Amino acid sequence: MSSLVLDKKYFLAKGGERTCYIHPHDETKVIKVLHVRGKHNNQNDLEYFYIQYLRRHNKDLSQLSQCYNYIDTNKGKGLVFERIVDFDETSSKSFRYMLANQIISLEEQEELINELKQYLETNYILFIDTSLTNIFCQKISKDKYKLIIVDGLGAKRTGLKFILYKLSKLYTKYKIKKQWTKFMKMYNKDIKRMQLGQRPFTRL
Repeated sequence: MSSLVLDKKYFLAKGGERTCYIHPHDETKVIKVLHVRGKHNNQNDLEYFYIQYLRRHNKDLSQLSQCYNYIDTNKGKGLVFERIVDFDETSSKSFRYMLANQIISLEEQEELINELKQYLETNYILFIDTSLTNIFCQKISKDKYKLIIVDGLGAKRTGLKFILYKLSKLYTKYKIKKQWTKFMKMYNKDIKRMQLGQRPFTRL
């Protein structure tokens, strides 16, 4: 079977290690492919194995972008994920975009953040790369939103710590708390910038 052709008309975004494309044959999905050459952390493999681990343990995946299978592309092996869209089928925006453009109120933001925190703690889910751009704010109805994590799950690299996170609930709880503190620092820093009327938001 020939490889799926990904070209610039399907391009969505580019991160530190991966490039994201709309699936040419299915607009409800995206494909993430590595663009880093040589030594890298292979976030596709890390996230795939971690989400499979969560599935085996019957965790609630409702606030994670659903992960499907690998696929061969002209850019190399890609991993297929759910494309996060609003109820009107337009592309959802990142939480940072919504914050920077003051689309949702501080009260709504606080409610959404508390819901996400409870979700992660209840399901022992590791959100490691806690950038606000790794969370999408999905509009699920005219007046209601839901936060969906689209990137940064499990670990930044394989190793002993990653194994401990999966084997020890105590260690996982510690890591969730530690990363959440980092997330809140990022969030509060962006809120301060927004309230001061500054817009140094280079990534949205």
